Amino acid sequence: MRFKFILASLAMLFALGACESMSEFGGKMKSATGMDDSSKYVVYFKSNSTNLTEESEGTLFDVMQAIRSEKVKKVRIVAYTDSKGNARYNQQLSMRRANSVKHRLQKSGAKSIDIAGAGMAKANEAPQKARRAEIFFEK
Repeated sequence: MRFKFILASLAMLFALGACESMSEFGGKMKSATGMDDSSKYVVYFKSNSTNLTEESEGTLFDVMQAIRSEKVKKVRIVAYTDSKGNARYNQQLSMRRANSVKHRLQKSGAKSIDIAGAGMAKANEAPQKARRAEIFFEK
């Protein structure tokens, strides 16, 4: 079971990486999550934590408002870590981050929320940008 989860997480990482490079083709393509990238929000976390940065608290508030005001069928959250720490720990931390965002969005009325912990982001990303969760909407 754990092996399947890790394999699925790695597949999601690969698919999301491919998606980012494809966004230059007009941005109208659906991402690997099956969600429209035009409804993508990104929130950032403090180091080694599930706590959001101050700026991201405002972004998450915007996400909650959008969920309340728009007809959102489904939400998908994919969380990442920076490259500090070992892969197993980072995988667990990314899942805790995704869960923390999920619980906050459930309070705003989101019903169907899928989450994924993608572990470490790309090695060449700045740590502040790597510690993130990407939130996608399906309307």
